[in-house]
Amino acid sequence: MAEYGAHITITARDRPSVFDVVAQDGLMSTLQPAVNHILKVLAENNPERYSWCLRFSNEIFVIFNLVIQHHYISNYGASFAENFYDLKRVELKTPENPKPLTLSHQAYVRSILSLVAFPYLRGRLDQIFLELQEKHADGSHSDEGWRSHLERLFMKLWPVIHFSWEFLAFVYYIRYAVGKSRFHSVLLPLSGVRLATLDKRDYDVIEARAESLLSLRNVRSGLELGRWLVERVGSSLMNSLEMGAFFLQFLDWFYSSGHTPSALTTQPVPPAPQSVGIQRLSGLNNNDCPICFSVRKNETVLSVSGYVFCYGCILPHVRSEGRCPVTGYPASTTHLIRIYQQG
Repeated sequence: MAEYGAHITITARDRPSVFDVVAQDGLMSTLQPAVNHILKVLAENNPERYSWCLRFSNEIFVIFNLVIQHHYISNYGASFAENFYDLKRVELKTPENPKPLTLSHQAYVRSILSLVAFPYLRGRLDQIFLELQEKHADGSHSDEGWRSHLERLFMKLWPVIHFSWEFLAFVYYIRYAVGKSRFHSVLLPLSGVRLATLDKRDYDVIEARAESLLSLRNVRSGLELGRWLVERVGSSLMNSLEMGAFFLQFLDWFYSSGHTPSALTTQPVPPAPQSVGIQRLSGLNNNDCPICFSVRKNETVLSVSGYVFCYGCILPHVRSEGRCPVTGYPASTTHLIRIYQQG
């Protein structure tokens, strides 16, 4: 009897709790770091073949995110994270003949833009802002020309825009938590939808669709094969998510400073990596840059290898090549550390 009452309580509540919406937002934010970690492992294991994965990690995640979100919106009327927490998207303007767990073409396109395109554009703008900061921090960049003026204007405006968006997101969360709004995010009304919990009819539809999934033996065309692959990837991702999240949390705990066994932290410092890209390092002085072979200016260390370069030399090299010029280790601009010495 208690189990039946709990089931009625869950399914009868149409409005998701603030904990549900916060949890699904948090789940979405973990997808890209997980994909980036996989790409990083590939690049570190085979730099010559997979180093490009780090340079195009954002684009690779966009394709992955597009496939996953398309699958879930088309079949469950919700994003991957929303479906995981038993949520669905309900259109604000109800179509004439609404189908359960199905969005109109317009709502589908808006949802894809808000779930895939908007996060990618925002991430790219954040990355451009950081790159411009590094570029102008060098001191050697010329302030002449219209392009330089546009870059400086962007550097002034973007922090304001970023703060305004974060403040707006906070206001939406507060209004949703106190029951003053139907939306916890500004992207929902822009998509023409709101979130609701699944009811008994929705669960029946999901079970019916699961029973009608294609089997590999019934695949007759390339389109059906692609559909079968997407369905299997989506179901496998759902089934392995809890175990994967637990495993990642365990690794984070194991390698944290407070829990790492002392035997791992007391090992001797390994020797410097061998040079694979530059053969003239043996003739350089301690103050010379391995790229320009001159005395270093604005000294910058690349943390993945430990070598020190000129800031103006290593920055464009890492951006274009995505690896250390000496060791070939995968690297990005986040691995650059400026060295400041008192005169």
